[in-house]
Amino acid sequence: ATTAISKFSDKQTGFSVGGPAIQNKAFYFATFDAGRKVTPTGFSVAGGGVNFGNEALVDRFLSILSTRYGYDIGAPAKDEFSRTTDNNKFFGRADFNLGNRHQLTVRHNFVDAVNDVGSPSLTGYRTPDNFYKFKSKTNSTVAQLNSRFGMAVNEARVALTRIRDRRGAQDFESTPFPAVTVVLVGSATITAGRENFSTANELDQDILEITNDFTMVRGAHTITVGTHNEFFGFRNLFIRDNFGNYRFSTLDLFEQGLAQQYDHSFSATSDPKQAATFDVNHMGFYAGDQWRARSNLTITYGTRVDIIRFPKKPNANPAAEANFGYKTDVVPNTTLWAPRVGFNWARSADGTEQIRGGVGLFAGRPPYVWISNQFGNTGVDFTRIGASNNNANRIPFVPDAGNQAKTVTGATSGTFTNEIDLIDPKFKYPSILRGNLAYDRKLPLGLYGSLELLWSSTVNDIRYENLNLRTVGTQPLDGRPIYSIAPGVVPSLSNVLLLTNTSLGDSWSLGFDVKRPFSNGLFLSAAYIYGESRTVADGTRDQAVSVWGNIYVPGNPIDPPLAKSDYDPGHRFTVTSSYDFKLPRGMTATASVFFSGQSGRPYGLNWGSSGASVNGDAQGFNDLFYLPTATDALVYTNGLYQSLDVFFQLEECYRKYIGKIMPRNVCRSPWSNTMDVRLAVKLPVQRVTAEVTLDILNFINLIDSKGGIFQYANFNDIAVFTPVLTSGVITGINLANLTSPNFTRFTRSDLRSRWQIQLGGRVRF
Repeated sequence: ATTAISKFSDKQTGFSVGGPAIQNKAFYFATFDAGRKVTPTGFSVAGGGVNFGNEALVDRFLSILSTRYGYDIGAPAKDEFSRTTDNNKFFGRADFNLGNRHQLTVRHNFVDAVNDVGSPSLTGYRTPDNFYKFKSKTNSTVAQLNSRFGMAVNEARVALTRIRDRRGAQDFESTPFPAVTVVLVGSATITAGRENFSTANELDQDILEITNDFTMVRGAHTITVGTHNEFFGFRNLFIRDNFGNYRFSTLDLFEQGLAQQYDHSFSATSDPKQAATFDVNHMGFYAGDQWRARSNLTITYGTRVDIIRFPKKPNANPAAEANFGYKTDVVPNTTLWAPRVGFNWARSADGTEQIRGGVGLFAGRPPYVWISNQFGNTGVDFTRIGASNNNANRIPFVPDAGNQAKTVTGATSGTFTNEIDLIDPKFKYPSILRGNLAYDRKLPLGLYGSLELLWSSTVNDIRYENLNLRTVGTQPLDGRPIYSIAPGVVPSLSNVLLLTNTSLGDSWSLGFDVKRPFSNGLFLSAAYIYGESRTVADGTRDQAVSVWGNIYVPGNPIDPPLAKSDYDPGHRFTVTSSYDFKLPRGMTATASVFFSGQSGRPYGLNWGSSGASVNGDAQGFNDLFYLPTATDALVYTNGLYQSLDVFFQLEECYRKYIGKIMPRNVCRSPWSNTMDVRLAVKLPVQRVTAEVTLDILNFINLIDSKGGIFQYANFNDIAVFTPVLTSGVITGINLANLTSPNFTRFTRSDLRSRWQIQLGGRVRF
């Protein structure tokens, strides 16, 4: 039997117009594109997409919401539903010839986009109201003047960008309700209410860019000197848990209105929407030379210096320096040097063989949201209260989002009143040493081939430390340390997070590609690449606590080890082919095929409870799993050790770590194959150029319903082993999720695993 997925549609339309405004002097061009996309979420309780199951428990949850708390979700909560991704894009450009030496270009780009976002999983279901809507408007204007002065050219460019992002409820006018998460069975949870990071979330960015490049030719040298300067102005309103965020261990406790975890943040100033505001002045200067050392040898070398200054500082919190030795009113003013050199050597006079390569230091700015954390979480701008998850807690639930408790009652332990984010005064922007070496040549049978090695080594990358953690013991089962965060070094605080650097990290890849164009309109290309990448932190989150708390660790969360990156590429093989041919009635066509086969995402096994951290750092799901032996003194519920053993036998990467803590990302999700095909037909319509296109995405799935499937481990882990803790010590494992009839190891990327057909048309006048 087949089950229909929720509504899916993808519509794109657009037009463009251009021509001369003044003959040979002024020209214009404008284009408008609109996209309207409706995509299934890929999950449901008992319907299309991935089946979350637990239908009877979900029914009871929804009944409690409605009858006990009077909250109506307002949409079919159990069915797979669709989310919207819409956009309108406008681009306009005007070009002016100012005499024989100067050309002026002015262009404007406007984007108005909206996207519904949510992240359900096999163990965490989200009702439609817990998805959030992200609205973004961008206006960008650029003026560019190109000038010629004899053997020299100059390019001057000024750009002004204005971005306004808003993140809120699916319906911005909907009635607010606290975020509520309830454990249904094992570590399977359901979440409803306002997404807790979307209660007060606005970002304004104003960016001025000034660039000038001057290039001159002097004999065998082409010398470029230039400057690129960026001046940022940020306003970041972010108050997490502003409507309250609750967690309940059981449905019974949810019905009674007694929570086991509570988080609430609010402004500590006279402005209820207190925002972090700061500026950044980033000035860059560079010089380089392309030296034609010989007729067959070109050497390119140069250097760049970036000077970063923050005119404003965060507010001072004397308690931070008194307790931890770091000030809150610190900014990362820094200077970066980046020298580079490269070469291109044509070994044969006919250009059929060459060697190229280079090495250099490359630096870039971090996402400024990480710096924004230091401005917003000083400990004096906002008050953040709460209690860490504890089954003994009985915290009263307040369904009125605008009237949340500002003191914690009913908690036996683990209460806190604030978070502080700090930055190391010696913090450096991320930088890497990167190099490449490649060999290109013409091969027999008209083939062209390339072999290239790329490598990089981290000079500075980001790393977070939690200064408020204190060691309180060791897990007898696997020897990992146990910490306490509430109470921590300072009992009244939760996380005290220091942004600093690490020099650990590296990557390399080796790739080969070969291509062959034919005179009859046929083109063939194939490529293979293998690579490895290791990091300490991949930096995939925006909040300081999320970046730190989502690094999977075997024990010590303050000093995570170097491990395989979430983005480790593994193997990838691609084939591209196209063929031009003629059709009757003067029509021409191009048929093309693209095939890709690649390694699945890396993943590992984690302990599976966000409310029971086995190392005590209050960050569930980040603790790497200890694979117990049959002789370990553990009590199993909802299953036997044999259930675990059957699971361990599924993969060699499981079996080799029995009796050990599994390292991060040592396993791979299943290999994936996909093929896309396209037919483009040009129609001989008088005075216009018309084209009709037919695209079939994931053609493999069209001809084989079991092929073209994309599977992955959600968040790069499988976390279905719920620890049973007695006074913080692991005494057993709840196997309810592992032995559930709905359990599957991997999440299917539902839409990508289905074939799609797209018909398009384009007319040019």
